[in-house]
Amino acid sequence: MLRLDLRGNRSEKQNLIYKIMEDTIFTSVVNREKAIEAIADNYKTKIDHDLWLAEGLQKDAVQNSWDARIDKKHGENWECGFSLIKIKNKEILCISDKGTIGLNGTKFYTQNELAKILEKISDKGQSNEDLACFLNSDWSGKSIEEGGNRGRGKTLFLVASDSKKVFFESLRSFDNVYVFGELYLDSADKQVKFRLYYDKNGMAKFKSEFGEKIDPISQCGTKIFIVNPDNNVAKAIREGEMLSFISNSRWETIKKYDAKIFVYDGREKKYATIPHWYENNLKERGIKEKEIGPEIIKEGTQYKTKRLVLRYAPSLNVPDSISGIAVQRGGMTIERISAEKLVKEQGVMNIYGWLEMESKKILEEEMKVRCEGPEHFNFSWNLNPARHLRNYIQRRIREFANDLKLVESEQAEKNKIQRSAGEKASKNLAPFFKKLGLSGKHKGGRRKKRPFRRKINWPLRLSASTFELPHESRRVNYGDKIRGTYVVPINDFDRSFMVLVRLFVVSDDGRTKVIEEKQVNLYPGNGPEIGTKFINIEKKYHKKGGYSFKARMLCLEDTDRRLPDKDKTKIEKGTILYEINQKFYVETDPPESGPFRFQSQAKEDKDNLFEWEEEDGGGYVIYYNELHPKIKPFIKDEERLADYLTEQGALLALQITFEEMIAEGDDRDKDFFQLIKAKNKNLEDVLPLFLKKYSEFLWDHNLED
Repeated sequence: MLRLDLRGNRSEKQNLIYKIMEDTIFTSVVNREKAIEAIADNYKTKIDHDLWLAEGLQKDAVQNSWDARIDKKHGENWECGFSLIKIKNKEILCISDKGTIGLNGTKFYTQNELAKILEKISDKGQSNEDLACFLNSDWSGKSIEEGGNRGRGKTLFLVASDSKKVFFESLRSFDNVYVFGELYLDSADKQVKFRLYYDKNGMAKFKSEFGEKIDPISQCGTKIFIVNPDNNVAKAIREGEMLSFISNSRWETIKKYDAKIFVYDGREKKYATIPHWYENNLKERGIKEKEIGPEIIKEGTQYKTKRLVLRYAPSLNVPDSISGIAVQRGGMTIERISAEKLVKEQGVMNIYGWLEMESKKILEEEMKVRCEGPEHFNFSWNLNPARHLRNYIQRRIREFANDLKLVESEQAEKNKIQRSAGEKASKNLAPFFKKLGLSGKHKGGRRKKRPFRRKINWPLRLSASTFELPHESRRVNYGDKIRGTYVVPINDFDRSFMVLVRLFVVSDDGRTKVIEEKQVNLYPGNGPEIGTKFINIEKKYHKKGGYSFKARMLCLEDTDRRLPDKDKTKIEKGTILYEINQKFYVETDPPESGPFRFQSQAKEDKDNLFEWEEEDGGGYVIYYNELHPKIKPFIKDEERLADYLTEQGALLALQITFEEMIAEGDDRDKDFFQLIKAKNKNLEDVLPLFLKKYSEFLWDHNLED
C-alpha cells in the first residue's frame, strides 16, 4: 500500500512512482459514445423538432454526395437516394449515390499505415483522402472551400443506427477499386472501430452480410447501410416528411441542375421536387415580387450578394417550413430568417423569399468559415459579415413592405371592415331568414342532421369528427378545453399524394397560431392524426373574442388526377384539396347572427365568387372571394360590402332553403313545397320562383332603408 509517513514525508517507493508519472506523457482515453451523443445534441438543438435526426441526416448526406459529384459544373448523371429495405429480417436504411467519385484515397491495411495518412493530412493540409477521413471522426478529405469540411456529418450515420452499426461499399473513380467495410461503436470500450476489405474480399464480405437479395455497387459512387435505423428517421421516410426536408433544403440545386434525389419508403420511389412557392411565374396567382440583383450589402466592404428575391403572398398558403427569407449557401438553405421578426408589421408575415450569395466569393466564403454552424443549420448573426447581411435583408424587406403599403393599421382596419360588413349583412337578412324558416345558429332552433355537407364525399379530405367544444353554445371560458383538435387526412384515390396539412387558430383580429403543420405522403386510406388532443383556453394566450379553428390540405406535387368539382380542377402543386373551419368564442357569447356567417377568403379562381358549408353547431359559413373583381373594389368599404353580401346572401338563402326542403321533406315554404311535390316537375319554374322571392326581399329591404 502506498502511503505518506506520519511525518508527512513521501516513502521511497512513492517517490519513485511520482517520478515515473512526471516523465510520462499520457494520451487521454476518448469516450466516443459520449462524443457521438454530444454531436447529436448539437443537431437536436439547432433543428428543434421531433424529426431533427431525419432532417439533419438528409442534409449532410445529400451535401456530401453533391460535393463528391464527378461532373462539378452540371451534375450530369448524379443521383442520391434514401431507401428503407429489409435484409435478413433487419431493417436497413440505405443512403446511396451514383455519379460521384467514391471513397478515393490511399489504400491502407494496418493501423500504422492509416496513422501515416492522417499525419500527411495534418502536415500538408486537406487532401483527397476520402477513405481514411470517412473512417475517422473529426477528419475530412474536403478542401477548406467545400462545405462540410469539419468531418461531423458522417457521425450522424452512427447516431441514426439504434445498433450503432453502419456498413458501407464504394466503387472508386480514382482506381476502380471496390471497397466494403463496417463502422461500429464497440459497446465494451466505447470506441468507434471499423473493418475494411478490398475488391474480391470486399464483395465476398458483402455477400456474407447481405446475401443474394441485393448486388454490390456497379457504378462509381458510395452506399451507406444504416442498421436498425432510428424510429423517427424511418417514420419520416414512411410518412413523406424526409422527402419534404430534402425539397425544402435542396430546392435551389433541384431547380438549377435538375438534381435527382429520391426517397423509397418500401412501397414506392418518389423524387424531391421544387416546392411550389419557389417556382417561377407565380405572378398570375396574385403574388407580388421584387428581385434585387448583385448588390454590396455594406458600404465600405466587398460583401456582395448575387440575388435577393422577395415575394408577398397573402393567398398562397405559404407553410411555416417555407416562410421567411431562405439564406442560401452552396445550393442549399442554411437558415430561414422570419420577415415578421425583422420588420414588426402584421402584413409582413406573408413575405417570403430567398437570398443567394456569389459562389466562392468573399461574402459566401466568410459566411461559411466565420459564421456558419458546423451542422449547417444556422449562422451566428452577431458576427460580421452575417450581421451586415441581416441588416441588409431587414432594410430591403421594409422597403418592399412600404412599397406594398403593408402596415399593421391597414390590415387591422380591413379585418374590422369585413367583420362588421358580415354582421350587418346577417342582420339585414334576419327577416328573410325568418320568412324562409331558416333557424338561427345560436338560438336553439331546429338542429336536424342534414345530409348535405360540402365536400363530404371528396376523395381527398380531412376528417375532424372528434372536434368538441365544452358547451352547447360556441362559447368557451378560461380554464376550458377544446377536445379533439386534430384531423385525419383521407385518400380514396388508388394512388398516393404528397400533401401539406396545416392546423391553425385564427382570431377575428387576424392573429394566427399554428397548431401543427405536417407534410405527408398520403397513401389510399386514412393517414396519421395531425394536431393535438386538446387546446387549453388560457388568458395569456387567448384574448376575449371570436376565433376559428382551421385545417387546410394542399397538394405538393403535380399529378394527372382531378377533383370532382364542377370545373374538374387538376390536382397539382398548390391546389387546395380541402378546408375545415370551426368557430368558437372566448369569454364572450356568440353574436345573434342568424344562420349565416360571412367570411372572406382569397382565391385566384375566376369561377369562385361564393361557396358555403354547413357548420356542426348549426347554420352555414358563407365564403366570399375577396379577390373577385365583383368584390375587390369595395373590400374596404363597409357599407357597399354589407349591401353586396346582403343581396347575394338572399339568393344563397333561397338555394339553401330549397336544398334543405328536398333533403328533409318539410313544408316550411308552400311555394317551394308545391314545386317539390308536383308530379310533373318542371325545372323552368325554379328560376322564376327564386327571382320572385328575391325581388320581394330587395323591395322590402330598400323600403326599410
